[in-house]
Amino acid sequence: MTATPAKKTSKKSSKKAAPEAPAPVLGAAAPLSKAAPPFRNRTIDKKALRNLMAWAYKNHGTAATASMADELKDLGFHYATQAAVSISVDDLRIPGEKARLLEEAEQQITDTEERYRLGEITEVERHTKVIDTWTETNERLVEEVKKNFNENDPLNSVWMMANSGARGNMSQVRQLVGMRGLMANPQGEIIDLPIRTNFREGLTVTEYVISSYGARKGLVDTALRTADSGYLTRRLVDVAQDVIVREDDCGTTRSIPIDADDKGKYAAKLVGRLAAEPVLDANCEILVDRDGEIDPPLSRRIEAAGVKTVKVRSPLTCEAARSVCRKCYGWALAHNELVDLGEAVGIVAAQSIGEPGTQLTMRTFHTGGVSTAETGVVRSQVEGTIEFGAKARVRPFRTPHGVDAQIAETDFTLQVKPSGKGKLQKLEITTGSLLFVADGHDYPVDTMLAQISSGAAVKKSVEKATKDVICDLAGQVRYEDGIQPKEVTDRQGNITHKATRLGRMWVFAGDVYNLPPNAQPVVTGNKAVTTGEVLAESRLVSEFGGAVRLRESAGDSREVQIVTTSLTLKDCKLVGESTHAGELWHLEGKDNIRYRLNTHPGTKISSGEVIAELADDRFRTQTGGIVKYAPGLAIKKARSAKNGYEVSKGGTLLWIPQETHEINKDISLLMIEDGQWIEAGTEVVKDIFSQTAGIVTVTQKNDILREIIVRSGTLHHVADAKVVSRYSDGKMVNPGEEIAKGIKAEAMVFVEAVDTAEGGVLLLRPVEEYRIPDAAHLPELSSVKQANGPSLGLKATQRLAFKDGELIKSVEGVELLKTQLILDTFDTTPQMTVDVEAVPDKRAKTIDRLQLVILESLLVRRDTLSDASHGSTHTELSVNDGDAVKAGDVVATTQILCKEDGVVQLPELVEGEPIRRLIVERSSDTRRIELGSAKASVALGQRLVDGDQLAEGVVAPCCGQVEAVEGNSITIRLGRPYMVSPDSVLHVRDGELVQRGDSLALLVFERQKTGDIVQGLPRIEELLEARRPRESAVL
Repeated sequence: MTATPAKKTSKKSSKKAAPEAPAPVLGAAAPLSKAAPPFRNRTIDKKALRNLMAWAYKNHGTAATASMADELKDLGFHYATQAAVSISVDDLRIPGEKARLLEEAEQQITDTEERYRLGEITEVERHTKVIDTWTETNERLVEEVKKNFNENDPLNSVWMMANSGARGNMSQVRQLVGMRGLMANPQGEIIDLPIRTNFREGLTVTEYVISSYGARKGLVDTALRTADSGYLTRRLVDVAQDVIVREDDCGTTRSIPIDADDKGKYAAKLVGRLAAEPVLDANCEILVDRDGEIDPPLSRRIEAAGVKTVKVRSPLTCEAARSVCRKCYGWALAHNELVDLGEAVGIVAAQSIGEPGTQLTMRTFHTGGVSTAETGVVRSQVEGTIEFGAKARVRPFRTPHGVDAQIAETDFTLQVKPSGKGKLQKLEITTGSLLFVADGHDYPVDTMLAQISSGAAVKKSVEKATKDVICDLAGQVRYEDGIQPKEVTDRQGNITHKATRLGRMWVFAGDVYNLPPNAQPVVTGNKAVTTGEVLAESRLVSEFGGAVRLRESAGDSREVQIVTTSLTLKDCKLVGESTHAGELWHLEGKDNIRYRLNTHPGTKISSGEVIAELADDRFRTQTGGIVKYAPGLAIKKARSAKNGYEVSKGGTLLWIPQETHEINKDISLLMIEDGQWIEAGTEVVKDIFSQTAGIVTVTQKNDILREIIVRSGTLHHVADAKVVSRYSDGKMVNPGEEIAKGIKAEAMVFVEAVDTAEGGVLLLRPVEEYRIPDAAHLPELSSVKQANGPSLGLKATQRLAFKDGELIKSVEGVELLKTQLILDTFDTTPQMTVDVEAVPDKRAKTIDRLQLVILESLLVRRDTLSDASHGSTHTELSVNDGDAVKAGDVVATTQILCKEDGVVQLPELVEGEPIRRLIVERSSDTRRIELGSAKASVALGQRLVDGDQLAEGVVAPCCGQVEAVEGNSITIRLGRPYMVSPDSVLHVRDGELVQRGDSLALLVFERQKTGDIVQGLPRIEELLEARRPRESAVL
């Protein structure tokens, strides 16, 4: 051996160069003998080292393997120390091919963008192609990096570290010396702008920002992943921890079949399993008995005998109670022998699933289709003719990149017959492969022939995704016949239009004007218009009529108010006073009547609201007490008593005063006794004094003083116990009635029996009477209203605050009756509000009156030139301040003026639909092309894209539709095609007018679901919790 391998490679060359990089232990074609492996002079990399250790472990046991690993480690350290591997900026060698690869990618992307502009591919196909192009370029660059290091600098320290597995991997080396590549945004979608530079060259500012996106996502993902994955392991262990090998053999006859793949191979599927039934070859000779262990050589013999299905025992079919038996479990793969009794196989399984959780990446989405990088592309090696052969069956297919190809429905052989000298090229095509060439056609060398599928149809997990097609120019939409829209009604009854087939949607350029609501066009279709000409007119009309008020303009609009209805309180003066709580307003009427205003001028109120309350002290009490309704007093029934009880018929309200102190303190603070007679001003509890004289009742619970009640009146001792019991619940006595012998009521009293130490006592409590009138006083009103307009009114209501028999616990007085003024409106809409205003009296200007008005508010736009989509507008007011207008009169007219000369066109409408947009086709929206002496080869109305032939030697310089063919010139109306895929939702109708930035369609496509751990967690949760999955899937 030469002395060159001095650096990291030597870690694996000296002693490790002796053994050959052995084949994998399982399924190896030529297994290693138990003797030392043959001497091979080559570098041993990570994989070969792993195989070497596996061979040593299998053939020589644990001790020998540990000793060998130690020696390998010593050897590695010895040479690594001598080599003194270092790293510097100069070690980062950028391959020279990088510039060419990037240039090729840029060219492919430019071509794709051009195809998209010409409407040959959809937005989704463009995006997919761009991402796949960069992914492929990145992979090719990695190969260049490897090739560059291998050929030019095999002992480069960066290369050795990555290659030997000491530190880092190719993905990191790629970022150092290749290109950083594509990054994902925070939503997990790939940004189709790649980072072309590497860390050695340095990133541009834009690239740095995009790079930070990706880096941040990486950090966040790692943090989330550790938690999620750990939790997953924990739950799996929780479920599987009691699965232990407890029996030798459960004796079951059940089994599961294991099938060979298409090529008749089993790989490692049978290794370590026990046969449930004898396995027979074609000659009915037994290869394996029932319960026979299948090791790698036996597995290969079964393959060689052509056995398609083997029935094996499995823990899934094991019939051992509460556990698994040894024979159903098979080998413990830790030592490739039958599992031992007592092995906790459930925990082993849970840990095996959970352990790699943290290492799995949260792979990000491909927004657009399924990645196409998984299959091999084959190119032609000779120039010649393609022959599919008689067995071939193909059908048309459109690739995710929008390329029209053919897909093979059977396996067959494709041949390239050379046109000159050269060797016949044969190509085995499998079912599902894509063919980019047609049968019988000639193709040059290096043509892409096919994309060979891997054979086994992998069921990919896909999900539906959508992408909007946004319009790049204003104009009119036209469908091509291919789209064939159909109406689809969903379960909610919503109707959407969908494309049934692949087709193009065109937008032909023009100046589109948005018309304001209720504007009417004043021009007819196909009429030539000039700058400043009126295209449409919108009239602002008064609904009810009334007196006009012009308000000062705010922003770009001016408000016109029309007073439809007004109501004035003409005998009440409006008075405002400033207090620390803000401004308070009162209404002062005749006879010193005074109302407190609940609202104030400048506010809006609605029907049923209380405007004012009568400030009336006649119904105010001195203390709390009991309310009684005298016969004759009636109230209206109401669902809620929140605002009190409305009086329907006047009468007398009776009031029995009673002072109630709510205490909630310790009983030790009580300074009087229960049942004691006290005078006004007596201290009943520390710092609480009685306001009236009377008998005290003390309520207590658990030594806590709850409340003290003082009932005033006169006390009378009565010896007759029957008389006392008659008044035990209290009774109202009218004047002149005898209460007991010798006691007559002089006024109305409420008589109650009171227990005292001296025996039965009657307490005669005074009763106060309050007279309530049948109807409340209503101030004088004057109103103005329009013929068909809404009307305003006020009603006065009396409301009692308490119901019959209610006890009011209070020391201060309460208001028993409120007289309220309530707003009443008729013929109004729910959203109509009433404005409260203060207006000077017509005769005495110094006095303000309260006026309630219903206003019709109309906003009149100013003249604008700025809003491009509306065109320039001109508005004229037709009324002055103070004018009286009738219902239906025009208040203002707004005209939409034309911005540029052209031909106006009206949109195609569904019956009864208002015109909301107009289009003016200007001279800048068309292009005239001179043909010279050549004869036009296009017809009127034909749609063209760049490069289409117009005449001999003349090609179209733009996309559009032929509008005129005159002698030796052609006029094309400029347009833009958009490709729409089948099942896309169409947002615009044929002939509809669109503005730039409007959504034309919603492309629906399938994208691959990433099968990573974090996305899988909810699935596992559904399984563990036996929930119904959101999306049904075959397990």
